[in-house]
Amino acid sequence: MENFFGDSYMMWHDGINPAAARYLKGEERDKAEEMLIQSMKDGSYWAPMGLREMRSQAAVPVMKEFLVRVGGRSTIEIAHALNVIEKTTEFIPYILGVLKNAGFWSDRMDAARLLRNYDTLEVIEALYDSISDADYLVRNHTCESLLQIHGLPESISTHKEIFQEITVDYDSNDEASITNAKEHYRRAAQMLSELIRKETAK
Repeated sequence: MENFFGDSYMMWHDGINPAAARYLKGEERDKAEEMLIQSMKDGSYWAPMGLREMRSQAAVPVMKEFLVRVGGRSTIEIAHALNVIEKTTEFIPYILGVLKNAGFWSDRMDAARLLRNYDTLEVIEALYDSISDADYLVRNHTCESLLQIHGLPESISTHKEIFQEITVDYDSNDEASITNAKEHYRRAAQMLSELIRKETAK
């Protein structure tokens, strides 16, 4: 568990290396699987990452049970783990639900980042819609996921005209300010679409 999770500061600051669970064998693997399943039950959203890397079949029924109960980052990681373990895209809608509806910007950002693993039309359309998200970091990572999905360098800041559009801020108490900002975000989505179409046609 210490090897997988590390210390709490590093886990918060740098994340974890879920691949640490991938190559375990025998009794060591069985014990790690059992401990990670329990950790997931206790609310850890890091645990599904390790179970995903282990391709844990034992975790699948627990994940399916918890997927309808949890929210935010846990939903994202459990849904992604189920997709990987079961070799499906069936659970993408759960991740899209977080992207569209989560109250915390960080959960929407995490969903936008994880969705770069999927190049379905449904995901791409949802990401374009999310360029109008209220939070700048969500807009930023949404654009970068779209770039990565299409095989392009993911740094949106290198595309200065688009970057300027998504960094426009607004006063949430001023309808005119909101309308103006959303027009910038709409323009950013259109410009990004044109950029991707041009670059992928080469």
